[in-house]
Amino acid sequence: MPLTPRLPIELLSLLPTFFDAQRDAKVLKTLSLTSQLFLKPCQTLLFNHIILTSPTPNATIPDGAYPGAKFFNLLERSPKVSRYIQKLTVSNTALAYGWLPNDMALARALKKLDPNQITAFCLRNNRRAQWYFLPFDVRIAFASICRSACLVELSIREVPLTLLGVCGPSLKRFEARDAEARDDGNISSVSRLASEEIVLDSLRLYHHFDLDKHVAYLVDPANKIRLDGLTKLDILAASPEDHACASDLIAHCRDSLRTFVFDPCSEISEPGIEGASVDLTDCTSLTSLELHLDATCPDPEGERHCLHWAASFISKIPPTTSNNIKSLFLSLRLDLSDVPGELTGYTGNQLYYHLRTIAVTVTDSISTKNRKWKALEEVKVDVQSSNPNDDDVEEIEAWVLDAMKSVSDSAVRFDLVALPHYVSEASLEVPPYNGMPESA
Repeated sequence: MPLTPRLPIELLSLLPTFFDAQRDAKVLKTLSLTSQLFLKPCQTLLFNHIILTSPTPNATIPDGAYPGAKFFNLLERSPKVSRYIQKLTVSNTALAYGWLPNDMALARALKKLDPNQITAFCLRNNRRAQWYFLPFDVRIAFASICRSACLVELSIREVPLTLLGVCGPSLKRFEARDAEARDDGNISSVSRLASEEIVLDSLRLYHHFDLDKHVAYLVDPANKIRLDGLTKLDILAASPEDHACASDLIAHCRDSLRTFVFDPCSEISEPGIEGASVDLTDCTSLTSLELHLDATCPDPEGERHCLHWAASFISKIPPTTSNNIKSLFLSLRLDLSDVPGELTGYTGNQLYYHLRTIAVTVTDSISTKNRKWKALEEVKVDVQSSNPNDDDVEEIEAWVLDAMKSVSDSAVRFDLVALPHYVSEASLEVPPYNGMPESA
């Protein structure tokens, strides 16, 4: 005699939603085999985000083990799972040539998807496996996914920026890392209609070369990409000239910008500090400011001016903007092995002075007639050391606490997080997901 459920079926069917598809994949796979009741909810979670990446970076991969081939075989065996796929990540970021140029089954697998159900697409390539090395039908398949009528988020790396040009008006969040500025005429066959505009809400640009060319593409009226609705802007400046690019973008979203995240050029020289400012004038909606600072990275002359630049930049933000900022976040990267005398020497004292200047700027003006940071509620500082031995963390933490004392003593909420070891983004790749058991 079958057991009578103790809970209503409606509640039992919600059980899978309490698990995370990546962290609890094995649990969800097992749960999907226990009852038909759990099969669809589990598959909906497990197949919502498909990640295609090599499980063996820089190693030789048999033809049948390529991610695209495995994905194609999965869709052949269980075609119904394609209906659950809403997010797709294709990652070819191994140091060597990678798997993407040789995976002949990938295009066939992607053609089995309904591109109009894809809401988020992340395409990560590497410089050695250039875009034009990829099979033509794979490039066209990627462009077709970008053309999805439901695509809200697009993230690209080491592929042409013009993939943005084929996206439809549904796109709201865009990220590009070292994208290629040159065009690919082969993807024009899936370009968007001339009447369609993309109105971005979030933009992130991390380019070590040619940022000016990418900004020129984004602000060109012919490309019909509107930035006047941006609420979040995140930029890496690889050179002092890139600071002007940040100002150019801000000029298009002064009224809408709420969060500005900036990683300034760490090799800026002292004479260049004034000329490398970023203009936040009249950003009256800005409530959150984040600066990621390589505090100890020297310029070609051996000087370290990144914190100096930050102190100058923060002190010059006009009241029309600073009086609306509620949250200030500083991420400090430090390599004490590269600092003569470390934190107690001449260079360390200079860095301390500039960090203390930041603290004084955002707190003293709250209680004085200048009233430049009157809305500030929170200051958060993350400290990342490059020392793998983690034996300098306490020293750095105490040094920062002392420099930021005027903040911690004020009414502003202060939070310091000392991270033991700086980890580069290259080592934070998302692990591959190999799909459900055949029996599911």
